[in-house]
Amino acid sequence: MQKKLIFVATLLSLPLAIMFFVRQTQHSQPVPIAPTAPVVINPPPPPLPEPPKEFTYEEALASINAESIKKMVYYLASEELEGRMSGKKGNVVAADYLKKEYDSYGLPTMYHRFTIDQLNSGPKREVGDDFTQNVYAWIIGEDQNQIVVVGAHMDHIGYGPSMSRSRQIAVHPGADDNASGTAALLAVAKAFSMLKGKLKRTIVFQSYSAEEMGLIGSRFYCNNPVFPLQSPNINSHIFMLNYDMVGTLGSGEWSTGFYSGNSSLEISKYIRELDQKYSFAKDITSQGSGGSDHASFYNKRVPVAFLHTGLHSRYHTPADKADTLNYEGIEKVAKYSFELLWKVVQNQSYPAFNHEGFKEMEYTHDHGSGIEFHSYHKH
Repeated sequence: MQKKLIFVATLLSLPLAIMFFVRQTQHSQPVPIAPTAPVVINPPPPPLPEPPKEFTYEEALASINAESIKKMVYYLASEELEGRMSGKKGNVVAADYLKKEYDSYGLPTMYHRFTIDQLNSGPKREVGDDFTQNVYAWIIGEDQNQIVVVGAHMDHIGYGPSMSRSRQIAVHPGADDNASGTAALLAVAKAFSMLKGKLKRTIVFQSYSAEEMGLIGSRFYCNNPVFPLQSPNINSHIFMLNYDMVGTLGSGEWSTGFYSGNSSLEISKYIRELDQKYSFAKDITSQGSGGSDHASFYNKRVPVAFLHTGLHSRYHTPADKADTLNYEGIEKVAKYSFELLWKVVQNQSYPAFNHEGFKEMEYTHDHGSGIEFHSYHKH
C-alpha cells in the first residue's frame, strides 16, 4: 500500500517539475560565447632590392653603338621637328626629347632659357618666338668644383631660306648638322651614366640652342654659368669637348676628320696616346679655333677639343638627311671621345690652358682649324 502511495505522489509531482524547468529555462540568460579572434597571417617581407649593377669601363664603352645612334638621328632629323629652328616648335620638341633621354639615363637635368636677341650677331632670324633653351645633364664627381663640359648644338635652320645654301623654302633636316653630334653626345652621356660613383671630376652634358645664329646658346652659358652648382664660375671649367657635324667619317667627299686646338698640352698628350688605338690622321694646330660652340669656351680660356668630320655638298640644304650618314663612323668618333674624356675626368693632372698663340675668336659660323685631316672653312 505504501509503495502505491509513493508512486501516485511521484506521478502527481511530475507535471509541477516540468513546469518549473520550463519557467527556469525561459527566464535564464544565454551564456555569451567569446568571439574567436581572427587569425592574422603576416605576408612575407618583400625581397631586398638588388644592388645596382656595377658596370665596367669596357661595358660602358661597348654601350656606344651605331644602331642606337642611328635611331636618335632619324628622329631628330625627321619632318616632325621641322628643322629644329631656335624659337620654333620643332626646337622645343627636340629639347624635350633630349631631356627625356637624359632622364632615362638616371641623370639630373635642367633647361637654361634665354632670349635670342640678347646675343644675336648672326644671320637675321626667321622665328616668331624670341625665347629658346639649352638642356643640361650632369654627374657629380669626387671634385664638384672641376667641371668637364661635353656639348653639341641641337638647333638647325628650320625651313631656311636665309641660312640655306640652296635658298629653298623647305624643311632642312640637319641630320649631319647637328643631329649627328647630338646623338654622339647622348651616347657618351649614357656611357658615363653607367659609371656613376666612379668619377673624380664632375662632367656636364650640354645641348645648345641658337648655334646657327652666332653660337648664342654656348655664349649665354659662358656668360651665365650654372656649374659648379654651389658657386657657378666659368673659371672652374677645365675642359670643353664639342661635337658638330660628325656624320661623314671616311666619306672622302670634301674632307674627313675632326678638329681641336692645342689649347692644352695635357689634352694634346692624351690625343697622341689614343692614336695607337684610333686611326685618325691629325694635325694639331696652335689654337682652338673653329666657328662652333667650343669657341665660346676658348674665348674664356678653357681648353677645348672640336670634333668634326668634314663639310659636304648637303650642308645647310634640304638634302642633309639621315640616310646619308655613316653611323659606324659616328660610333667611332663617340667612342674615341669617350676615351679622351675619361682621361680628362680621371687623371690627376690638370689640363691647364695653353696661352701660347691665344687669339680671341670672333663669333662667326665658320668651322676653322684645329686637329684636322684636311683644312677648310665652313661657309
